[in-house]
Amino acid sequence: ACGVGTFKETNGSGTCAHCAVGTYQNATEASACMGCPSNTNSLMGSDDIADCICHIGFQGSDGAACSACGVGTFKGVNGSGTCSNCAAGTYQDTTAASACEGCPANTNSLMG
Repeated sequence: ACGVGTFKETNGSGTCAHCAVGTYQNATEASACMGCPSNTNSLMGSDDIADCICHIGFQGSDGAACSACGVGTFKGVNGSGTCSNCAAGTYQDTTAASACEGCPANTNSLMG
């Protein structure tokens, strides 16, 4: 029988395969792996939905769908957590950003 984090598509002899990146399986004897929630990813062989973590530029809890950082905010690491406001002198005019941009020469901005 296949263990958690693995699956086998057909009955009978054969080897179990690890769940692919972006999927997980928390049950034994599974015939498929389940996809991670929106805007998350997992490592190969993941065995729990909590292994699905937010992408860079997205915020939320491990194992749950993640939402994009808004304009004026960023998140530069994978995983759970919240987006941070851009510092004074920087800006971000798109969503799902991993960093803020420096203001052009002779200009400035407030935090956020």
